Amino acid sequence: MLHALLLLVATLSGLACAQLDPPSTFPHDYPGKPPGGFGPNWQQYFQVTEQLPNVSFPLSRNWAGNIPVNRPNHPNDTLFFWAFEKENGSLTANAGERSNEPWGIWLNGGPGSSSMVGLLFENGPLHIANDFSLFANNWSWSGLADYIWIDQPVGTGWSTADSDGYVADEDQMGEDFFGFLTNLVEVFPSLKTRPLYITGESYAGTYIPYITKTYFGLSNPPVKLAKVAIGDGTVGSAQVFEELPTLSVIETYPQLIGYDQDVYNYFKEQAHSCGYDLNLTYPQNGHFPTLLPPGTNGDLAFTKKQLYTKNALQSEAKARLAQNKAEVLAIDKLRKRDEWLKEKRDLTGRPNGTIDPWYKCLLYEEMIDYALNFSVPWSLGDDEKLGLNFDVYDVPDALSPEAPMDATVFLNNNATRAAIHAPTSKVWAESIRYPFGNSVHGGDPSVEPMVFLDELASNASSHNVGLIFYSGNDDSLVAHRGTEEHDIRRCTRFLEKAVYTLVQ
Repeated sequence: MLHALLLLVATLSGLACAQLDPPSTFPHDYPGKPPGGFGPNWQQYFQVTEQLPNVSFPLSRNWAGNIPVNRPNHPNDTLFFWAFEKENGSLTANAGERSNEPWGIWLNGGPGSSSMVGLLFENGPLHIANDFSLFANNWSWSGLADYIWIDQPVGTGWSTADSDGYVADEDQMGEDFFGFLTNLVEVFPSLKTRPLYITGESYAGTYIPYITKTYFGLSNPPVKLAKVAIGDGTVGSAQVFEELPTLSVIETYPQLIGYDQDVYNYFKEQAHSCGYDLNLTYPQNGHFPTLLPPGTNGDLAFTKKQLYTKNALQSEAKARLAQNKAEVLAIDKLRKRDEWLKEKRDLTGRPNGTIDPWYKCLLYEEMIDYALNFSVPWSLGDDEKLGLNFDVYDVPDALSPEAPMDATVFLNNNATRAAIHAPTSKVWAESIRYPFGNSVHGGDPSVEPMVFLDELASNASSHNVGLIFYSGNDDSLVAHRGTEEHDIRRCTRFLEKAVYTLVQ
């Protein structure tokens, strides 16, 4: 009996350990795969020729599939791409042709989010509507240049990875990316000498600087980098891009606090106490000190790297609010709001500038909690959906539930999978918690790009590579004020190459 019990415990322990390993996935070999190394003869294999489900409108010629990253001992480590040409023959031009015509790459963030989201909902030539139908996007970036959407790092989206082959850090991600590009330009040889624009958003604000840093470290890069553009990017620490801009978000959308001047004054005082009210000058004389607000520690940025995706932020808010659910149900919200205001205003026994003991310097989280509890329309969600009707990427969108933005039906359709040569070893997901270091609990150990942004900007200037940082007005998670703080203030000496813009 004891032996059987010990065996059961050992078995369960083994299963628990096994669950900590990320999945092992691999590309699928479709009919017509050429033998040998990559070359232009692979264009026919990758070309999407089968009818895509529910696509009743014309598309430019396009190619899709998985290409290895050339990581030793990991043949199943691949990146998935879906490429659309601007005009007939532009992407399949011969080596040396169209050398003045740019081409572009788009990357989504996460970490662990698929760039198919960008293709199908943002800047690609085909979009998915709220009712899951598809329609043509007349403003696709592929109308400006040959454009390629890439799922990366390995294991993200339709990309594949051995269970022990996920990237350990951002440096390995950059190496993988150029291993992939080395093979890609063999398939499409004109891309070797044409100007490359690498673009992306959110956590691509971490990916792209590391990719650019890797590029500058190569003696013979496979491509000709011309410019990088990062939108709402996580270039700096969590304190800089998320917590510091909170007051600016409130000033942009005072509806979040119900236009209440006293509440605004409270957040303003807290921002000052936490050291978030930094002033920019031009030219900036030196760097601002690293932000380590009172009540936080160096682990905060590492922890928050797991919360950059919208779903993660919503889940966090839901869990936090669920702790107070009984209180929310028992006390009238207006009365609860008055009690909140009294508590925040009452500094009796505390000197002015005292930081709130509950939220400390997590002002962004406090702002979301306030909106969900007290500010219409965000406070109108039912108790089972606490935290789910605040769109961190689009403040004015307070629909609960949100209108569907779901690509799983289309991308996991077997007809779509076969047409775009996607792997059969996995189910496509919009985002995963990326298992850095092959651990499902592993976070990104890499330093934020802000640490080496001066050096990167200097190299960009000397190599004639342009840097563009842009921000959307409605993104509260990576708000424009954070972009100003961590990018412009560190690139002052190189602003002839660095451009910042606010997109309304």
